[in-house]
Amino acid sequence: MIDTNNISSSAGSNRSRGTVPVNSNTTTPTPVAAEAEAPAARGKDSVVLSQGAQNLTRLQTKIASLPDVNMSRVMAIKQAIAEGRFEINADRIAENMLNQDELLG
Repeated sequence: MIDTNNISSSAGSNRSRGTVPVNSNTTTPTPVAAEAEAPAARGKDSVVLSQGAQNLTRLQTKIASLPDVNMSRVMAIKQAIAEGRFEINADRIAENMLNQDELLG
């Protein structure tokens, strides 16, 4: 039984807490249960990433460090165009476009 007398609803006022009689049927947490709750109470939560997630993180870091444009490749293509050596393979372009569509699809 909880005694709710003398409990004020106004914030910041001195409240007198009621009494709660201890019942013999009431259980108290055992030391093992208290220890199990202790890490969460101390804010020691942890996260362990899977190997796949770790690999993705490494790849994202590596990709982010690469330049957006491969300037050496651009210069080689410009040189090939200027010299008339650059050939367009329409079949290869079409095949790669279809592969991209399947990946997005």
